Amino acid sequence: MKDKSKQIWYLYKTNKKQLVIDCFNILSRFYVHLGHKSEAVLVNDLNNIFVEDLITRYSNMELEEVRYAIYKGIKDNDPPIFVNVPTWNKFIRDFKSSEQLKRQTNQIEEFSIYKKRLETMGKQLQNREVKKIGNVYNK
Repeated sequence: MKDKSKQIWYLYKTNKKQLVIDCFNILSRFYVHLGHKSEAVLVNDLNNIFVEDLITRYSNMELEEVRYAIYKGIKDNDPPIFVNVPTWNKFIRDFKSSEQLKRQTNQIEEFSIYKKRLETMGKQLQNREVKKIGNVYNK
């Protein structure tokens, strides 16, 4: 069962400004992954469309799922890839359909594996002990 507080509709209802900022960060990262140079006005306009799409079409998804869907879409598709409405909609639709198929066939969803991997990496890095090897000023 998904945590409703992480779903897009809930984020929009409780803190729309933070949702807009998070979506802007997703789009900015999209540009960085593709190596495109972005203009602030263009990214801002696309961000407004992106937020509207997420609210109207993908409101039950978590923002992390959207971020992962776009990342996976960039990695799985061949260039040229452009930052535009059809591209992110295709990436998110493909992600949703693959996750739904895995749920129907009782397979572990790819996003669940990704989240667990991040959690275990975080725990491993948290428990690490940092040791200072040497100090330049001590002789």
